[in-house]
Amino acid sequence: MSKYQMLTQFLDEHRDDKVCMSFVSISELVEGGLPDSAFKHRPWWANRKDGSGSQNLAWQSVGWETKDVNMELDEVTFVRVSDPSPAKSATGAALSIAEAKAGLAANFGVPEDAIEIHIRG
Repeated sequence: MSKYQMLTQFLDEHRDDKVCMSFVSISELVEGGLPDSAFKHRPWWANRKDGSGSQNLAWQSVGWETKDVNMELDEVTFVRVSDPSPAKSATGAALSIAEAKAGLAANFGVPEDAIEIHIRG
């Protein structure tokens, strides 16, 4: 489980398309708190497309991006950029493995053959 799981869950369950949060309130959702770099370096809040950075995956994996990062006030605004239920297709049906791989590849800017999906159960 990622240290950012509670932030991911918070955003995934948030029904509005925009939420402004203080760094302190985010830190309370993060196991062990936010690192010092989150308070000091604007790039820590970047929306990366290369699939790296566990913090940005916490919000991007559930359809959110950061916007209006205010380093002076220690606040960030998250905005929803895609459906909060990425496991569903446009028709509401569950995604096939091929659809899931295609969506993940597009989201992270990698070829589909770089995506492996393992189902445990």
